[in-house]
Amino acid sequence: MSKSNVVSIDKLVSAMELTLEDYANGVDKCLQIASEEAGKSAEDELHQTSPSRTGEYRKSWTYSEKAIKRGKAYRTELVVYNKDHYRLTHLLEKSHRIANKYGSYGKSTPQPHIEPAQKNAEAEFVKTFEKELGRIRV
Repeated sequence: MSKSNVVSIDKLVSAMELTLEDYANGVDKCLQIASEEAGKSAEDELHQTSPSRTGEYRKSWTYSEKAIKRGKAYRTELVVYNKDHYRLTHLLEKSHRIANKYGSYGKSTPQPHIEPAQKNAEAEFVKTFEKELGRIRV
């Protein structure tokens, strides 16, 4: 066996560490891209499918990224929410009792718009993440 094919254990370990670190950074980048795409698509879908009497509820959908610290590790979440009319989201999605000064006289019809957007965003996230993960070259 020639000397050119011999690799010391220390060099092998350091090369493996660098490779795994590069791969982990690539996966983090893929997660960030996929969550950004999913959040953007959920926001756009909610802008289109939300109930609209005056249009204010429909226009106030947005998304943001939150960093959550658990022990020494950080986790990020992307949250899609209605910034101005957050109290209405559950009432419109599920339905509610309709009342006047004489008492209750029925229930409203539910207008599901958040759950379908969530399911579509989850599918978009998985599709984008798999596509981006295939692009990683280590």
